[in-house]
Amino acid sequence: MANFNQMPIEILEQIFDHLDYRSRRNLTLVCRRWNAVLLSDRFIARNVTLVLNGSRMSWLHKHTFHRAYPNLTLQLDSTIEGEASKGLRLLPTLFPDPSTVCLRLDFPPEPVWVAFCREPFVNLATVQTLHLTGRFRLASRRVLCLCLEELRTLQLDYPYANDLNLVAPKLSRLHLHVLLNEHIDFLQRFIDQLRSLTVVFDAKESYNFYSLQPVGLHELVIDRRDKGMTKSERNASIAFFKRLHQLRRLELRVKFIDSVVLHTIADRLGQLLHLSLQVTEGTIELKHIANLTRLETLRIVACRVNLQHVHLPALRSFEVGSDELPGTYLEGIEGLMAFHRLRSLTLINVKIYPEVLQLTPTYSVERMVLAHYRRIDETHLQILVKRFPALRWLRISHCYGLYKREIDKLKRMLPDLAVAFDEVKSDRI
Repeated sequence: MANFNQMPIEILEQIFDHLDYRSRRNLTLVCRRWNAVLLSDRFIARNVTLVLNGSRMSWLHKHTFHRAYPNLTLQLDSTIEGEASKGLRLLPTLFPDPSTVCLRLDFPPEPVWVAFCREPFVNLATVQTLHLTGRFRLASRRVLCLCLEELRTLQLDYPYANDLNLVAPKLSRLHLHVLLNEHIDFLQRFIDQLRSLTVVFDAKESYNFYSLQPVGLHELVIDRRDKGMTKSERNASIAFFKRLHQLRRLELRVKFIDSVVLHTIADRLGQLLHLSLQVTEGTIELKHIANLTRLETLRIVACRVNLQHVHLPALRSFEVGSDELPGTYLEGIEGLMAFHRLRSLTLINVKIYPEVLQLTPTYSVERMVLAHYRRIDETHLQILVKRFPALRWLRISHCYGLYKREIDKLKRMLPDLAVAFDEVKSDRI
């Protein structure tokens, strides 16, 4: 078996991505190779961000920086004057060619905001990712022009989108918080060039979203957790989904979903490869998506899930449940056996006993994750694992009732099974 230091640099970078700043800083002292990986330009460009707010801006010109930073988070939370204005004018030196910029307008900073857009404090011509958030409107109601020729990704959480005249010919990914109807007008400007769209409705009203023509979308996320997809919106939403001919990934987060809408999605979007359904009320019956014969990954978050009368021949990854719910009950759990190409199964606080006794052994699943169980017994775990003889990798995370001695016993029973275990230190739920 290869040791840790023989792993490719790309694998090490993916491992280090999950660590916080303090841990990564300490790991630079382990060996020269780790130091080279953690301080490489590629890793820094993806993980290192310089965060500046009003108080830090005042001493920015008094410090020496040994490198140029590609990512900037600027929090305008106070007036910027005197020493702080000097620090603001140093931004072009610290960020000559920024790729990611995050602006947080936490204070009514009209003069600074206008100056930031009009003066070269940051070279916006090289920015590829922009995150703009705030709750303050310009007192003068002026329209600010932002020209970002290289912008690919925009995340907008700003209530007054009409105050921005954005020029972004290469924009392809948009994450938009919809508070007013003017956000739909803003979305309309770029809908023809978008390939990925995430829409978060902070109000129950959907405005005119379902009247859009997003024919080029490949990925779509709709977050309406305060409102379900009801019969009153059935015709508009059905017509909307019928226009998504190129959609490959769909994620719906709603209070509940109408079965007719769900059936229409499966009937009209047969090209879907990835589907995620998240509801807080009602039951999701998978028989309504039985026509998704090309579906490869499926994620279901609901209190009740019915697996009966469904066969997804291309399904390779299935995740069900959530740690945010009190639990998930599977009806017709034997339906798992109909997914003949299933390789990965994730169960998050899903009731498995005594339903697991109805399962016949399946030799397709090779990877399993059990997470966030309020209580799971050693006997139930062994019964579940034995139903999947081809299992080669098992992760158990945040499951009350299991301890290291039970896991060691499982490893002795199944020496070919690799087990990753995060032990819960307390029995308090």
